Amino acid sequence: MTNSPIVRMCLLCLLLISVVACAAAVAAEPGEAQKKAAAQAAPAPTAAPKPAPAPADPAALSERVVALERENLVLREDLGKARLDARTQLNELEKRQAKEAADFQQKIDALNADLQAERARQARRSRNMWIAIGVLAVGLIAAQ
Repeated sequence: MTNSPIVRMCLLCLLLISVVACAAAVAAEPGEAQKKAAAQAAPAPTAAPKPAPAPADPAALSERVVALERENLVLREDLGKARLDARTQLNELEKRQAKEAADFQQKIDALNADLQAERARQARRSRNMWIAIGVLAVGLIAAQ
């Protein structure tokens, strides 16, 4: 279970979220906005211009892009497998629930049939008892 693609995807997402949160926390120190606003309002006269960043190495960038594309492909495959596994488990669960519902319905039908038969027996007994009481009453009346 710990090696399932879903667990790996969740762990990867949590790692990514924590990295982004840490980067945001480091980038936004308290008071930084005020410092920026003060610097823009009155720039320091002794501040030397920052040198332009060196152009990125195209070969390194292309290698990084290729590595990211490979990682993206692997993650897509893992996601596809996780979706397929989830869909399969859901289908199995639905089949199991449908079977259980059918079994319960069979039990309900059987109990309803038993109840109907018991009602018919009770009605027959009651009818026979009232017939017997009627015959006894007619016999008592005839005997007097």
